[in-house]
Amino acid sequence: MALLFTTDLGDDPNTTHRLNACAYQQSAITTFDSIQYVAFYTSYEASEGRRVTIARHDIKDTSSDWQYLTFEDYEQTTDDGHNTISIGICAGDGTVHVSFDHHCDMLKYRISRPGLANDPSRSSWTATSFSSILDHLPGCDSLVDVTYPRFIPAGKQIYFECRIGKAGAGSDILYCYYPDTAQFAYLGAYLVGRQCNPYPNGLSYHPPTSSLHVTWTNRHFIDYEGANDGASTAHKAQAGPNGPENNEGLYHAYSRDNGVSWYGSDHQPVAILSSRPGTGLDSQDGRLRAKDIPRNSGIMNQEAQHVDANGGVHVLNRENVNGNETWMHYYRSSLSDQWASFALPGLYPTPTGPRGKVIHSEKLDTVFFILPSNTEHELIITRRSMGDTSQKLHVVWRDIGYTGEPLVDKEAFAQFGILSIFILKDIEEGRRKVVVLQFDLSELA
Repeated sequence: MALLFTTDLGDDPNTTHRLNACAYQQSAITTFDSIQYVAFYTSYEASEGRRVTIARHDIKDTSSDWQYLTFEDYEQTTDDGHNTISIGICAGDGTVHVSFDHHCDMLKYRISRPGLANDPSRSSWTATSFSSILDHLPGCDSLVDVTYPRFIPAGKQIYFECRIGKAGAGSDILYCYYPDTAQFAYLGAYLVGRQCNPYPNGLSYHPPTSSLHVTWTNRHFIDYEGANDGASTAHKAQAGPNGPENNEGLYHAYSRDNGVSWYGSDHQPVAILSSRPGTGLDSQDGRLRAKDIPRNSGIMNQEAQHVDANGGVHVLNRENVNGNETWMHYYRSSLSDQWASFALPGLYPTPTGPRGKVIHSEKLDTVFFILPSNTEHELIITRRSMGDTSQKLHVVWRDIGYTGEPLVDKEAFAQFGILSIFILKDIEEGRRKVVVLQFDLSELA
């Protein structure tokens, strides 16, 4: 059996809209110095609200117990799948960063004391090791209209990224945390939407070249009643007035100098970022378009991306190919400026069903796709050998009883070759568990 073990972290809250295991969290599960961290909501017995919980354990010691920390001073009450949690670790000073509960809202953020990530003792894993809830990043002004916060570890530093603005009319901003000063610096709105909303598949850091890579699709803004009414909350609905039918294109850009200078896939300069408005990437810039995909083509927003050890960029998304909604693997080698695409045969998503993940093993030169069935409560892991000219896809593991969108611990995969997946497991009608699956990669190959 490729599945080594399953860890049950607790009950998933019984909400109408899923708050745990969402593709756009990106950083709900991560590993630093062999300690794995997970962030999720737990139910609160005294009310219908939820509590922010973070847990950790030694990923290399299969017998190690998990340490749980639940913050009791905040109740999450909005039943909206956008309002997720992200967690990040800064290697430079051992701080733990947590951000949670946003859909066009004031920032909610906590930072731990320095060195907490270097102190695995159970006695240190308490709320007193963290700040109160802040509406700003240390060293910066308060943030409003926040959605989709992400933390991206980058050597000794860590980046913070989020959307500012509403669906169909937002931009993504970028900050960098410097451990020597214990403060963030605002780099600017690095991905600018103009009558559209760029939706990143993720923001990835490539350590060998100190590069940031971002891929995205654009959702074009469609006017609706109340769009210009500052008091309207229509854009804060679970499924707002601007939907994925307005998504178009696959775009890519990268930076090798801390997110300041940005280049397209052809390695030509496109933008110089600063804190001045309008200096970032125009999300519709044709020089950044990796593939022209028209609207109403079945593409999803915020599916998945991965930058492999060699600097190759992998993207998982979906398209309507010849009348069938189909999973698509897009790939650009670090040695080429051209993008290739491959339709994954035999497994078919729905236009708006749960999103998957993609990851590449350098040792095996194999791409793994972690795909939730869009029609059944099933999780499927497939692999594709990059050196196989036949383009075959092999199903290496599948099991029923899973729901939500899988999240992969990329740090554990890169550092230790461990495939660790955060997802939800059905227990009985109306009940789910938050679980972490750990796989033997050699058996999956």
